[in-house]
Amino acid sequence: MPNAPLSSRSVRRSRRSFTAIALSLSGLVLAGCGSGTTGKASDDNPYGLIQAGTITSATQTSQPPFAYGDDSGKPVGFIVDVTDQAAKRLKLKVDYKSTSVTGALAGLTAGQFDLASSGLGVTAEREKSVSFTKPLFWSTVTVLTTKTGTSGKISDFDGFTGKKVGVVTGSSQEAQLPTLIPKGDPVRFQTQNTAVSQLLNGSIDAFLVGGPDAKEFMKQYKGLRVAVSAPVDHPTSMAVPKGHTALLKALDEQIAAMVEDGTYAKLYRKYFDTEPEPELIKAWPALAAQFPGAK
Repeated sequence: MPNAPLSSRSVRRSRRSFTAIALSLSGLVLAGCGSGTTGKASDDNPYGLIQAGTITSATQTSQPPFAYGDDSGKPVGFIVDVTDQAAKRLKLKVDYKSTSVTGALAGLTAGQFDLASSGLGVTAEREKSVSFTKPLFWSTVTVLTTKTGTSGKISDFDGFTGKKVGVVTGSSQEAQLPTLIPKGDPVRFQTQNTAVSQLLNGSIDAFLVGGPDAKEFMKQYKGLRVAVSAPVDHPTSMAVPKGHTALLKALDEQIAAMVEDGTYAKLYRKYFDTEPEPELIKAWPALAAQFPGAK
């Protein structure tokens, strides 16, 4: 629907998108003002944090339902809740810094962050530079389009040949695009909110994004639809810098404890209305009893 005007609600959300971008930029500036080195483990800083007692965590403000900003800009979402719960159990605070996917991964490598708390796909390429926690989610990849316009009736990946397909720079979907839609015309964005805004006004034909993220945007904008979806071959997790074995081990232990005591299931149901994928149940067998409908 080229040049279709956005509703007042959409305009408000677009303003929040611009706010999110501003927060992202400020997060990058804040990160750049840090020492650029991770802390060393000691008796009063056993996890080698940049600041003893506080996890400096990169996050996003436009990746619902994993990590996004509420109306005040405060980070919320499934991964944020998991991070907060793990930190509480470790008697640590969390200082969130808003940035992009590429900014988070680069910041981990540069020693500007202790953790990246967002929905990060675990890929072989990323594992070369950062270490990932055990799986927190198993997702799908989705092509999101508007219900009208030239892409409103396409229902397979091949149908997007020659179409302008948006992706977020540094996302796992950006890496998947050449395989799923090899002859598509990639258009890269820094945030999901910006990509959705451009999709709604007709500047792009489609947006390649994670399945749960697509569902959240469809709740916000009734003119969107899922054209095609497919499973992915990797989990979604949080990441820490290479060599942060003490922090990684502590986080994994707390995630395991949350799975066992039902806290993880409670957080999962807060954000998702579908059962966990079989791969996630395989990673965490205790979830089978908590999600009896999962296959």
